[in-house]
Amino acid sequence: MEKEFRSGSGKAQDLSPQARTSTAVSRPRLVDRWPTALALVFVVGSLLLIVRLDREVELFGPLVVMMAGIYMMAYAIGRPWTAWISLVVLGGVMSVLQVLHLTEVLPVDPIVGMPIVVVLLWLWAVARRRYTDGRLFARQTAGMVGFGAVTLVCTAVAPQVGIALIGAGFLAHAIWDVYHFRANQVVNRPYAEYCGVIDFIVGPALIVAAFL
Repeated sequence: MEKEFRSGSGKAQDLSPQARTSTAVSRPRLVDRWPTALALVFVVGSLLLIVRLDREVELFGPLVVMMAGIYMMAYAIGRPWTAWISLVVLGGVMSVLQVLHLTEVLPVDPIVGMPIVVVLLWLWAVARRRYTDGRLFARQTAGMVGFGAVTLVCTAVAPQVGIALIGAGFLAHAIWDVYHFRANQVVNRPYAEYCGVIDFIVGPALIVAAFL
């Protein structure tokens, strides 16, 4: 085994090819976890909103269908990496809807507006003939309907139930992320990891908040 002694330490440093390879492999694995690190930043902000504001339904309800919309938009484009572009675009749309609603410029609640936006994305996917994918198109359509229903129903029930329903929606979407991560379809794996980490943490936090 190839070793080198440091002066004054008396300890041997392994310079064998196996040791160098092991070090080289471990570093990229840590770097590859950047989606998790980015997700944790969002999680911290979300937890602060949950703790300090009593507006979980208003703030997190539209997010459930927005997450399905990101998948739908990336699917319509046909490039998995565009999930990141979809995140920015739909996040911006939701923010604009929130501001217009709060300032009473547009009398449309984002909880209603975002499902409409996602339906428009679905129609765009149809116009691009993405329905020829068969099962994949059906799966994305089912996701849009299911997560859209969670967003719409959360305002029609008692606030406590609505918050718990949104939390369950986040957890359901976490499973959705895991499936697409493993299948490597629709969105790229870094985005699926990013979204999955958020869902797995924020979902239970919302459920806990519903019963506090």
